[in-house]
Amino acid sequence: MLNGLFKEKYALPLEEVKRRHEYDDSRYIRIQGMDVHYRDIGEGPVLILLHGMFSSLHTWEDWINILKDDFRIIALDAPNYGFTGPHPKGMFKNIYSEFLNEFTDALNIQECMLAGNSLGGWMSWEFAGRYPEKVKKVILIDSAGFFFVVPWLLMTMAFPLSPLISRTMKFPRGAFKAVLKQVYGNPGRLRKEKLNLYYDLMMREGNRSSGARVVHYIRNNIGFRTGYMKGITQPTLVMWGRKDRWIPVRHVKEFCSKIRNCRSVIYDDAGHMPMEELPEITAQDAREFLLADNNR
Repeated sequence: MLNGLFKEKYALPLEEVKRRHEYDDSRYIRIQGMDVHYRDIGEGPVLILLHGMFSSLHTWEDWINILKDDFRIIALDAPNYGFTGPHPKGMFKNIYSEFLNEFTDALNIQECMLAGNSLGGWMSWEFAGRYPEKVKKVILIDSAGFFFVVPWLLMTMAFPLSPLISRTMKFPRGAFKAVLKQVYGNPGRLRKEKLNLYYDLMMREGNRSSGARVVHYIRNNIGFRTGYMKGITQPTLVMWGRKDRWIPVRHVKEFCSKIRNCRSVIYDDAGHMPMEELPEITAQDAREFLLADNNR
């Protein structure tokens, strides 16, 4: 009944978002009632790339171009974001690890390596902990996992009824730009094309309310189920931007205290998304770690 009271306004149709931002090699696969958007590029060991909150597979464009000669890279738009859009069931326990299990089965991937940024880091460590037989190595980039104070825009999405009310909101582009610039250690690196991309994805039909449901779910569960980290024995690399204004750099030690086979690297001149700000050096560090002979 409440859904009927909060009609979605200002939404950008999916087909228009695709017209503006779809890749020539974009693919789609039907999983859990969604047409999941992904790219599958290169040959070699499988590396799955998982984006953060209100982001999409586009965040990995530089990494894909740099690493495609060494790996079979699969980047995807996670449920509730990007072209994939809202999950039909909303948010529920183990949503992303169960989804990734079905996704890898559908693509006949028996073993892979993972790299996840922010919310994609949560997806990575939970999947690695619940399905260790499928995961060979893990990279966590400014990953969600422990308590932190979210930016004000995300904080408003944690309020009661926010998943419904967010349907009626058109986020002012100026305010959205101010929040997005906080993601970068050097705000001058935020290009206009990136701002337009992320704004369009935010306004894609269904994404405002589904994104709010993710924030609301995390708030209601008081964070994340870190117990799954105990099951991670795979070699793990924690990457972090020292200038991260969203999730503090002290979380590096927390991850490495929970995950046994863990090491870390900190980038002094990067914020919450080092793979976008410093793609060459972060991709090189990822390549060396993933190809090194440090298997379980």
